[in-house]
This record gives sequence, structure tokens and C-alpha cells, in this order.
Amino acid sequence: MAFNLDAYETVAERLHRAHTDHPDLRIITDLVAVERDDNHRPIQYIVRAQAWLGDVLKAQDYAEEMVGSSNVNRTSALENCTTSAIGRALSAMNYQGSINNKPSRVTKEEMQKVERAEQALKVPNYTPEQINDAQLAIEQVSAITSVEELKLLYTGAQEAGLLTVPVNGKTLQSIISAHKKVLEATK
Repeated sequence: MAFNLDAYETVAERLHRAHTDHPDLRIITDLVAVERDDNHRPIQYIVRAQAWLGDVLKAQDYAEEMVGSSNVNRTSALENCTTSAIGRALSAMNYQGSINNKPSRVTKEEMQKVERAEQALKVPNYTPEQINDAQLAIEQVSAITSVEELKLLYTGAQEAGLLTVPVNGKTLQSIISAHKKVLEATK
């Protein structure tokens, strides 16, 4: 999907417009849910944002973010989730942008999330030479008898960009990792 991020309005821009139109606007956010891993570290946040004019709830909406799903979500997933929820609530109050002269509730932040997801799905195109070089390196792994020698192969393959080249459903990186465990177990 090709889109121009500059065509989208940020949540801050929508919030500014809404406050200009409604000086009594209050935005209230609540952390609705936190999913945690086995070590009790957060892995998912769900936030609700409510837009109030005086004592009247005008709109509310929710957002969800996964910790570590992007660079920003490694350190700021909760903040990103809160911003998204606010943008969605403002959209429900008709504080929307427009794309190609059509109303759009989608914010710049949401489209950045789409862009990150698309980038994560892109599969690199490897040349036949890279695939052949990765295959040759994979064939060398089983003959290596020391972790030091294996590290040298790893470093060379990393510099050549061969570690993640798929060969018959496996990568050199995964094969080196498995062989390293075998070598360490036999010490």
C-alpha cells in the first residue's frame, strides 16, 4: 500500500483543533488492560480515551499496542497506545482529517503503525549468488569442531549478509546456533 504520511493529521493537531472549538474539552484516559508475560513484564496494553464537554460524554474509543512491536513500542508502548486512543475518540467527535477531500478518521500515528507492519512483512529478495553462498556455508557447519571456529564462520557470514538467507526452509544463523549448542554440550 502506497500512501503519503504527510497527508495525515497527527493526534496533537486534532486535539489542538478540538480545544480551540471547545475550551472546556476534557480528555480522560484509562488503562483498561495490561497483558503480562510469565515474568510479569507487560506485553500488551489496552487504553480507553473519553472526550467530555462539561459533564457530557461526547465520545470514547479504545486502542491496543503490543510491547516491542516497533522501535517506539520497545520503550513507549503505553504512551503510544494512549495517543492512539485519544485520536480515535477525537475522530468519533468528528475531528477527522481528510484524504483526497474525503473525511478520514485515520491519524498519522495509525498510518505509521500500518507502515511498520508492512515493513515487517516484506521478504527480502536474495540473489542466486547469496543463496548459493549461504548453502556452501551451511555445508561447512557440521565439519566445525570448535566454538571459536564457529564464531569465525558466523562473523564472516554476518559481514556477507548471509545469516538470514533461507535455504531449504532453514537459515545459516539457526544452523550455527544449533551446532554451537552441540559443541558446548560436548565440552
